[in-house]
Amino acid sequence: MKPTTFEISYETSGGPRRISAGLGAPFETQDLSVCPHVDGSRITCSIETKAELTVTGFSLELAHEFGAKDRVLVNGYQSWTDTVELPVRSRMRGVNDIPGPVLRKWVLDGSGDYRFADYDGKPGHLHGYTYAYVRADDACELVGSLDESGGFTKLEVLTDEGKVIVRPEAPLGRLAAHETQTLVQLALVRGSLDECFEAWFTHSGITARTTRPIVGYTSWYRHYYDIDEAKLTADLEAARDAFAQVETGDALKVFQIDDGYCTVGDWLAVNPRKFPRGLAPLGASAREAGFTPGLWIAPFVCEKDSRLFKEHPDWLLRDDDENPVKTGCHWSGGYALDTRNGAFRSYLAEVLQTITRDWSFKLLKIDFLYAACMLPHDGCNRGQLMHDALELVRSAVPSEVLLLGCGVPLGSAFGVVDYCRIGCDVGLDWDGKLYMRGLDRERVSTKRSLANTIGRSPLDGRAFANDPDVFFLRDDVKLSAAQRALLLESDCTHASMLMTSDDMRCWDEQARLLYQHAVHALLERSDADTTRKA
Repeated sequence: MKPTTFEISYETSGGPRRISAGLGAPFETQDLSVCPHVDGSRITCSIETKAELTVTGFSLELAHEFGAKDRVLVNGYQSWTDTVELPVRSRMRGVNDIPGPVLRKWVLDGSGDYRFADYDGKPGHLHGYTYAYVRADDACELVGSLDESGGFTKLEVLTDEGKVIVRPEAPLGRLAAHETQTLVQLALVRGSLDECFEAWFTHSGITARTTRPIVGYTSWYRHYYDIDEAKLTADLEAARDAFAQVETGDALKVFQIDDGYCTVGDWLAVNPRKFPRGLAPLGASAREAGFTPGLWIAPFVCEKDSRLFKEHPDWLLRDDDENPVKTGCHWSGGYALDTRNGAFRSYLAEVLQTITRDWSFKLLKIDFLYAACMLPHDGCNRGQLMHDALELVRSAVPSEVLLLGCGVPLGSAFGVVDYCRIGCDVGLDWDGKLYMRGLDRERVSTKRSLANTIGRSPLDGRAFANDPDVFFLRDDVKLSAAQRALLLESDCTHASMLMTSDDMRCWDEQARLLYQHAVHALLERSDADTTRKA
């Protein structure tokens, strides 16, 4: 890939302006100076204003000659978005073909980028965020953003035109005269796939907070919302007995309680019918059994039936028509919260501190994180909102608490969360019902989840430790024995977490042997990666 030209659009008191030029020496107008800087494999472009103005857009064009057998990967918008290597003439499908009433009823455009990105459906027109690469056998070229805190970096790969267009989010608000603003920072690297990712993260200065693998249990795919103290106590006993027969080395053993313990948004109002003693005793029991207790929470979302929704309408994120913004069709209706609202920020800090300090949960699975950046507002673009929201969570919990991100634009999570989901939810079957396969790129699918585990595997141990979602060894799912074995093998080969929702009391000897083999493989790979990086 070769940088060629840039284009910038802006507004002054005299009206809109747009300029384009080759990426060479600094370029000046009466309003600003554009200052590109190419230093080996690092590209930076900034502006210096001469007058008050508002930047409305910026792009940097890279030329590339695509071969017919090349494979292209462009990172999807968030954790659940499909992200795999594709042939150069592939089409990227959005939600344009879904009938409007279906789209609106199920809010199928809520979790992806469909409301602000163009899906033209043309062969070879691909787009994504933060990084992209082109690979021909062992030769790879990668372009990656070095900083997403100032805005998301969109990458458009147009294979039919032989170009890659980098479009960083523009800063909101007016820039004063004589102000300097960095618009984009990129790494442009070549080599093997592993060499490219290593060089990119070296340039960024980002390192994973942990590389320690996790093994354990989560309640979601066994009980979904139907959890209570008795069921989870039985699950904990089963997990304790199962892990007594498994050599787990230095892996962290986790017992995680998922959704279903309260109305979403009312995090401290634990359902007294389900958990008459609250959650703290169950967390204590998990610690006594040798597990790190974990808890699921969706910090930037509430549901319509919550007290929060009814009592704090001013905490809801609202669109230009003052309607609350829906995040999806989950629960009684999911709604985004305004993460810039001071009262909400104080409430969330209290929630997080109570869960981690008073209830002593030491791992938080923070889900539906994309809700924080659904609409630019309060002078912040989407990337700035996501960065700020994650920093809010990070700063509110003790340093020893582990964060597992989910449903998050990945670039914002680099170096911030300890573990991160890198694919959609698995299902209890292979690829969902036939009619579901035409839905959004974030839909539930075991097949797609496995593909993402492979596609995003180079992030493992660099950006964070990868969470591939759970595996199944139980036989009451609609997965063949071969599919179950493939899922388990992929998880231990390409990621850092081996979590299940199985009733481990039902595992036969073959299942136990398969799991032990997978744990050994996970530990060996973790040790090898640690040795290599040392």
